[in-house]
Amino acid sequence: MKLEIVGGNYDEAARKAFKINPASAFSWWLSASLAYYCKYESILSDPVFDKMSKYLLDNYDKLDHINKHLVTKDGLKAGSGYYLKEEDYPLRVRISTDELVRNLLVWQSQNGENQK
Repeated sequence: MKLEIVGGNYDEAARKAFKINPASAFSWWLSASLAYYCKYESILSDPVFDKMSKYLLDNYDKLDHINKHLVTKDGLKAGSGYYLKEEDYPLRVRISTDELVRNLLVWQSQNGENQK
């Protein structure tokens, strides 16, 4: 399934997923961290990532997710997944993030945004 890119990011797609399943914020947080720190691309805007970090921190003990153990409270407080190395991310996160980044780069080339 191809997620919609609006304004050069996946903010709206993340919001829609969150409304259906609040724990999906863990998946988005991990993908956004991997994209930013290892792929050097932003898939979410800074304000959305920061709000997501705060939400996850405030609700950490109430939410369950298969990859929750990778997201530390210290990382959420800092709003950063910098402590994770690329090999720390599960294969499914790496594959889905690669696809998100690839689709974003295509969108950017077609829309003339964020040209490097």
